[in-house]
Amino acid sequence: MSFSLLSGMLLLFSGILAGSSPTPGSPDGHTPVTDCPSCALSKLQKDVPASSQADMVEAVKKHILSMLHLKERPNITHPVPRAALLNAIKKLHVGKVGEDGNVEIEDEAHSRAEMSELAEQTSEIITFAEAGDSSDFVRFQISKEGNDLSLVEQANVWLFLKLSKTNRSRAKVTIQLHQKKQGTDGAELEVVISEKAVDTRRSGWHTLPVSGSIQALLEKGYSSLDLRIVCEQCKEAGATPILVEKDEREQSHRPFLMVVVRQSEDHPHRRRKRGLECDGKIRICCKKQFHVSFKDIGWNDWIIAPSGYHANYCEGDCPTNVAGITGSSLSFHSTVINHYRMRGYGPFTNIKSCCVPTKLRAMSMLYYDEGQKIVKKDIQNMIVEECGCS
Repeated sequence: MSFSLLSGMLLLFSGILAGSSPTPGSPDGHTPVTDCPSCALSKLQKDVPASSQADMVEAVKKHILSMLHLKERPNITHPVPRAALLNAIKKLHVGKVGEDGNVEIEDEAHSRAEMSELAEQTSEIITFAEAGDSSDFVRFQISKEGNDLSLVEQANVWLFLKLSKTNRSRAKVTIQLHQKKQGTDGAELEVVISEKAVDTRRSGWHTLPVSGSIQALLEKGYSSLDLRIVCEQCKEAGATPILVEKDEREQSHRPFLMVVVRQSEDHPHRRRKRGLECDGKIRICCKKQFHVSFKDIGWNDWIIAPSGYHANYCEGDCPTNVAGITGSSLSFHSTVINHYRMRGYGPFTNIKSCCVPTKLRAMSMLYYDEGQKIVKKDIQNMIVEECGCS
């Protein structure tokens, strides 16, 4: 029983529309109709044994790690201060921070897939600054998120400029980002890669674009961006760029780098009949709800949002008349097979339809990767929306 349930989960997570093939002939000379793992799910008892639940949770864990290209769950030894994390999330609009401090993430990937025929798989990587070689230097660890995500769509350094309480200046100051590079003669020199003139009326955040520099670093395989923060007029104006401070009160103003990388893929948008929901009363192919809380499995330390995963799966029988049942979904392949099987044409008489996902949707996640960088990723085909017969 546990094996059948796990088989159904693995069928879902593989993303393969499972087909059936005839089994070897029986002693009486007849070839039995082939069954499929998901069909057996409808025969399970209502109360699933604890061992089966544990198997399903383990399958969910492996699936999530696989989709995030992780071999194992990240070990968070030096988490970013909560104040800095929540502030970055608010500023970048990658999620909502509730009154209780919990982070909610909008399922942007789902809405994009519904509204457009072109679904874009994107990753938004947030890296907080570390102390550099001197007091005016900062270092950002960068990485290429996934082998195929090579296009840097956007990259900005976020820097907080603090004004003294006695400041009465209305003047503008220029903030510059300097990067060390090698000249044509091999000598090391500093190059201004980004600059911005900002007001000194009040303290606040400022963004400086660095897309070209990040793209060049990724293409060369470099893993860090070292910058010197220069503001020659700041002292006179009573302004101070907040860098990597030891003062806990300034942790929420720690500089950070936000990089968006993407690769576009075509996903045909088709209209389908909405599949059935399993309610314990029907035995035909339907969608079974299964939710895993990241807090319950001890993963809420590295997955910031969402709070859990809807690991829905498909179960139930696929009788020959399923196409005529309201709310059912039957593939073209299954329709053709049933047409010939009902008329006794071999080898179709020995093939049985299988209950499989017919529509999946994307899921947005905000998490720490193995380098303890914060990543927002839209994962395609993550959640089963509808089930039907293959």
